[in-house]
Amino acid sequence: MSEIKVFVEVSDRYLWTLKPFAYLFNIYWSSLQPVIVAGYSRPNFRLPDNFQFFQIAPNNYPAENWSDGMIRFLKAQQDQHFVFLLCDYWLCRTVDVRGVQTCYEYIKHRPNVLRLDLTDDRQYAGGMIDIDMWGSYDIIETPPGTPYQMSTQAGIWNRELMLSLLNPKTSAWDVEIQTQPPEPIRVLGTRQKPIRDANAIHKGEIDFEALELIPEQHKNDIQTYIPERW
Repeated sequence: MSEIKVFVEVSDRYLWTLKPFAYLFNIYWSSLQPVIVAGYSRPNFRLPDNFQFFQIAPNNYPAENWSDGMIRFLKAQQDQHFVFLLCDYWLCRTVDVRGVQTCYEYIKHRPNVLRLDLTDDRQYAGGMIDIDMWGSYDIIETPPGTPYQMSTQAGIWNRELMLSLLNPKTSAWDVEIQTQPPEPIRVLGTRQKPIRDANAIHKGEIDFEALELIPEQHKNDIQTYIPERW
């Protein structure tokens, strides 16, 4: 079990996604891994024992104020580093927990690293270079100016650096595409892709093609969690 916490962000509209998220998380990561959910309305269903809910505010902030909620949440936390996931990132393969821990050990001694991607997002961002080997993992980097340096794909983040880059009244989309970390802040990744997930929501709708990534034995359970209106 990694000693690093997992932070998950959810809005009221997608609160239901915590059911399939938590179900798959505890199968493919661990029911011992601490998870803190940052949201607004409290779920009307029970979360697993390793999940705790942090209420950012009683009322959901508008989508264009996504950053305000994250700022408030992050300021209330003490952990310098954390894994960040969105509620529609449903795990679909066993997480390489050793890989996550290895990446954490790497980033925590490098205070100018904003985030270390845990998917293959940085491998295909353009301009990627191999910079290091850490244990059995290949560390890569994308240079300043590369698109989506602030991508919210699964990754380990430096809390203080993330806070320093979040501007108030900014949507999640604008954070990803418009915010460029200045030098000497660095964005890294690894070739080994410790986390594999299905991005379940695309443009506000269920992405059933993405759900095909979830192994067959869990698909029926997942279907029961999806509200009829979806």
